[in-house]
Amino acid sequence: MIEHRSAPSQGSTVQSFTLANGLRTCLREDHRAPLVSAQLWYHVGSSYEPAGHTGLSHALEHLLFEGSSKLANGQYSAVMTRLGGDPNAFTSTDATYFPLTLPSNRLEVALEAMADVMASATLSDTAFARELKVVMAERREQVDNNPLALAIEHHQSLAYGTGGYGNPVIGHKTDLEYLTPAAARTWYQTWYLPNNATLAVSGDITLAQLHNLVSRHFAAIPAKRLPAREAPSAPPLQDRRHQTLRLPGQYTGTILSFNLPSQCTAQSGEQAYALRLLPDLLADGHSSTLQQRLVLDDPILQALRPEYEPWQRGDSLLALYAFCSPQITPETAAERLMLEIEAFRQSAPSRQDLQRAKARLLARQLFERDDIDNQAQAIGKQAACGLDPIALENERHAIEAVTAEQVGQAALEFLTESRAAITFMHHKESAHE
Repeated sequence: MIEHRSAPSQGSTVQSFTLANGLRTCLREDHRAPLVSAQLWYHVGSSYEPAGHTGLSHALEHLLFEGSSKLANGQYSAVMTRLGGDPNAFTSTDATYFPLTLPSNRLEVALEAMADVMASATLSDTAFARELKVVMAERREQVDNNPLALAIEHHQSLAYGTGGYGNPVIGHKTDLEYLTPAAARTWYQTWYLPNNATLAVSGDITLAQLHNLVSRHFAAIPAKRLPAREAPSAPPLQDRRHQTLRLPGQYTGTILSFNLPSQCTAQSGEQAYALRLLPDLLADGHSSTLQQRLVLDDPILQALRPEYEPWQRGDSLLALYAFCSPQITPETAAERLMLEIEAFRQSAPSRQDLQRAKARLLARQLFERDDIDNQAQAIGKQAACGLDPIALENERHAIEAVTAEQVGQAALEFLTESRAAITFMHHKESAHE
């Protein structure tokens, strides 16, 4: 069987090989403890879902390990827990993945089970009906009865438009009500294939050992032709988009976002890493521009936090979640935010501010990747959006090399009115109708 191995470059600790059926396996060795994190990432998530079928990837995530040719319903979790593992599953916009951390001498059992599910998941009608009820209960608890989560869902739709990243990962309530077992089986047969998956592994195992195990259990699973895949397109540039939400129990505040390139869609590596530093410079930490101006010096905001997801196959968002001080309206807060951001984009950051932002970003990465689960997750995220996980080893150097001029140019180009979307959040009982 023909396969490709990629040896690590000098100084790299991520190694990989690809089976003839297309399954790529990436490993970061970490021998500090006799544990291994194995995460099977399927490159399909909510951004792939057609109109009327939102929530399909997440529903299938719940269903996938509920029976296969070797394991009855419920046995996967029971067996992995008995072996010392903590089985879990997650769905995002571009991926559905199944992480498992367990003693390294028990890894083969886990890989055998994962391969069996890839080849022969049962997906019975009974299990589907049960798990769909669980998903709908999650929707009620986590979104419909959570004013902030509901506001974020509405804002994603405003910022991204309909379809793609504008779809909620958990699915729209009306779509969930009409999901069928047949739709789940078709989704599984279309996307849950070795040539549409990455096995991300970190921990106490060598590449040779892992290669033997993966070949033994996955090599016989056939590849199939995948449908054409297009990254969700960014909305056309236009005037500032805005909406007003009045929800019971809602915090008074503003969600302000800008459509930005992701690590995948940036024009260059320099631009990609300059964008990664914008959240820290703008709003993360007491020394950031907006925290100083609007939370500390002139406290019109009680709290402010930024969010930017660089690992998407299409464009992303830089979102600012701003919660108002008493007597400040969301509209006033939004205007002040836009004024301060406009001043920020007109000048490059100081050398001191840039170094501080780099130090925060690098410290977070260093802390997170001390954990083997996070090491494997970084590999999986990189692969699922179409980037080579081997490149993770160059991140530190790339971040350190970003200049103030590159950050200033990124801010000038992308923090504009035409890329802005604003959601004004009012507490319903106190808002003026």
